[in-house]
Amino acid sequence: MIKAIISDFDGLILDTETPAYDSWQEIYQEYGCTLPLEFYATVLGGSGHEFDAIAYLSELSGKELDVEAIRERRWQRKLELVEAMRLLPGVLDTILYAKQRGLKLAVASSSPRRWVLPHLERLEINHYFETVVTGDQVSNVKPDPEIYLEAVARLEVEPHEALAFEDSFNGLQAAKDAGLFCVVVPNLLTRNLDFSRADIQLESLADRSLEQLFLQLR
Repeated sequence: MIKAIISDFDGLILDTETPAYDSWQEIYQEYGCTLPLEFYATVLGGSGHEFDAIAYLSELSGKELDVEAIRERRWQRKLELVEAMRLLPGVLDTILYAKQRGLKLAVASSSPRRWVLPHLERLEINHYFETVVTGDQVSNVKPDPEIYLEAVARLEVEPHEALAFEDSFNGLQAAKDAGLFCVVVPNLLTRNLDFSRADIQLESLADRSLEQLFLQLR
């Protein structure tokens, strides 16, 4: 019996992944280069340190770059794009149905707390979650299962009593290795990754109600 819903944040609750990629792509195009989507998508859901976008750009362009200036300019552009984003389809309905059923809710994100919490507050959904586990609160981020194990411990449920919602390969690995059920909802950047370990895969959270998902998981 499912007693808790644990959701990823970036790309699942809010589409921050597209702005993250687009802001880098704009920088790359200034130097006549392209950041391949199929390459970038493989690092999504992790710590963000697995891939050095500026070092890769320097390699492609053959130029010595002002790392700090580029990083700051790109960051500001990403923030601008993210601020225009709203909740992804089906997110609020899923949250409200879970609360009506008396389920516990948590967010489990590899991103730092200073990134996740302000967005949850801006979107006015922070009060729905019993706990928020972020990458700076654990020793190992996704694909390591530690974030999910910490989340179920805080919610005081067993892993098999929790359902995770994820959009990335790294997130799926983390949830399944922690022993949770996992519904994957790929975004535009991750849709071509291998999600064969997922219990269910959807195009959007709006495609199926939480009640229908529970029936399918039986």
